[in-house]
Amino acid sequence: MDGIQVSKRTKEVIGVILFLSIATLVSGLAYLWLALYKDRQLWKFLLKPGTMIWIILLAVVGVAKEPGSYGWLILVGLLFSLVGDVFLMWPSNRFIQGLSSFFLAHLCYVAAFFPRMEDASGWVGFTLVLILLGAAYIYFLRPGVKEEGGGRLQFAVLSYVLVISLMVWTAWFTGSSLILAGALLFYLSDAILGWNRFVHPFPRGDLGVMSTYFTAQYLLALSVTV
Repeated sequence: MDGIQVSKRTKEVIGVILFLSIATLVSGLAYLWLALYKDRQLWKFLLKPGTMIWIILLAVVGVAKEPGSYGWLILVGLLFSLVGDVFLMWPSNRFIQGLSSFFLAHLCYVAAFFPRMEDASGWVGFTLVLILLGAAYIYFLRPGVKEEGGGRLQFAVLSYVLVISLMVWTAWFTGSSLILAGALLFYLSDAILGWNRFVHPFPRGDLGVMSTYFTAQYLLALSVTV
């Protein structure tokens, strides 16, 4: 009987994960089409946090399935991300507040990944790559950042680049393809966002930012369930 009950529960959990995954996909695609491509502001305010809520619920399922510090840290990181999304949607400029929320989210992700780090051989080479990428990116962003927000914004952006680089660094050595893919896509999303805002806009760059962002957060939430 116990074996049958476990099997039934497993099927139920898989069903819920599948439902939330489909809901995330539908909501995310609707956001890209209605809010960004069609520029419908109402849908932007509904679907951006709405998609994140589906992703957060996926992490909740993972925490309920197997409580532990990893799941809780990812869940708190997702909640900080949701707060950051709301700040970035604000009619007035709340960019630093949004950046600060995502900074806290990445600290949660770093704390989640760090205990899962395995073989760190080759860390010197990978660290140098991240440092070079971060330094080059800051170099190109700096004029636009300085023009928009002066020293305060420069400090905020520098701090953010450091913490997201640390997040990718810890993710690299976890041995999890889900975690690594999520971290790299998050890095790519923010790279496009920063370039769009402070250097030169890509054609439909917002689609690139949000498609990689939603996918990154989904993969991190999914990593809690497996």
